[in-house]
Amino acid sequence: MRPALSVKALAALFVAAFTVSLAYGIALPVLPYLLERRLGPGADVAWHTGLLTGTYTLALFLFAPLWGRISDHLPRRTVILIGMSGFTVSLLLFAFIDSLVALYLGRFLTGAFSAAVVPVSLALISDWAPDEDWRAHRFAWLTVAGVSGFLLGPTIGGGVAQMWRTGMPASGLPFLVSAAAAAAGSIGVLLAVPKAAQPKTGPAPMRRSTKGSPRLVSTMLLLAAIVSAGIGAFEVGLALRAQQRLGLGPAEIGLMFTECSLVMLVVQAMVFNPLVPARATRWMIAPALGSLALALALVPLMTSAVGMFVAVGLVAASAGIVSPILVFWVSLASGAAHGRALGRQTAASSLGQALGSALGGLLFGLSAFPEGAFVVAAIAAGGAGCLALRLPGRLALLAPAKAHRPSPGRSRALKG
Repeated sequence: MRPALSVKALAALFVAAFTVSLAYGIALPVLPYLLERRLGPGADVAWHTGLLTGTYTLALFLFAPLWGRISDHLPRRTVILIGMSGFTVSLLLFAFIDSLVALYLGRFLTGAFSAAVVPVSLALISDWAPDEDWRAHRFAWLTVAGVSGFLLGPTIGGGVAQMWRTGMPASGLPFLVSAAAAAAGSIGVLLAVPKAAQPKTGPAPMRRSTKGSPRLVSTMLLLAAIVSAGIGAFEVGLALRAQQRLGLGPAEIGLMFTECSLVMLVVQAMVFNPLVPARATRWMIAPALGSLALALALVPLMTSAVGMFVAVGLVAASAGIVSPILVFWVSLASGAAHGRALGRQTAASSLGQALGSALGGLLFGLSAFPEGAFVVAAIAAGGAGCLALRLPGRLALLAPAKAHRPSPGRSRALKG
């Protein structure tokens, strides 16, 4: 059966996810430089850098469920276009307005509008999926597109942050690059993604249960939050431990984060493959969480750069396995309201990462429990693995999707 959604439409969605992540990554090396120019060198730069990063995450947490719910009632392409357009405009605040208030406002708005892109794109793919395996593979590709943007963003941001343009802050050009990429992504969505939620003719999309399983969705949202919290604590703890305990320099620390992104990108591309049915991935959730717990527990035991690189690879591989699988099953278990469920999934992951990052910094600062971030994260991941032991049987009860053709009235109602 031919895919219901064209290759051009899928490419446009992948580019949209890529540009959102690219803009986030570009901002990471730029924010301290921009703040130092505004505030001068000092402790306030680090404090505001953390708050600005947290502001973006907070906006994701607040708006992702809202955009998802809206997309269950309005054409999803319209919601994605609103998100991409607002994201583009908010980036320009960074480029042209040299004000601390504008920085916080722009960071909040970029998070709020970006929250409409990835979860709603996943929901749109679900609308058009002819079968579960097709949907799972496209979910994985969208995730890979996002990770790729995050991987390239810091490199681009660091490379152009020093450039000067008349009439702009010294670091304004990176945000113009991000805004231009986002504008191009918006045009791609406008031209390639169809208005209708389902096709009038051609291959039939898969039938979805209108009821879903709220309890299963809630369980997987909890697991997603725990995984993200573990990664958040790990990232903060990794940077601090590598610098303060092992004496590694910025280049080595940056290489570790690059390794983390690359391993996650490769693993996520391999999770859903033609050799393994999408439904079989439910058996991977508990083992991957157990592997994540073990990898996090190994981090404090590593006393060399080589050991840390090994631990980073294990953590990234484990998280890279479980994260896309949870997204897929949240979509499958959500019934007709998968836009809302995928928005909640994004919110749960954002909240988990924010809490994990804060906890990682807090515990590392306690002299009595300096490795506490990794220990607590490992315990949480192990508990999540135990909770997931019964998931395969419960997920197997979800009715398999069957193809159908929507009624003419339903097709007209779903048009944009």
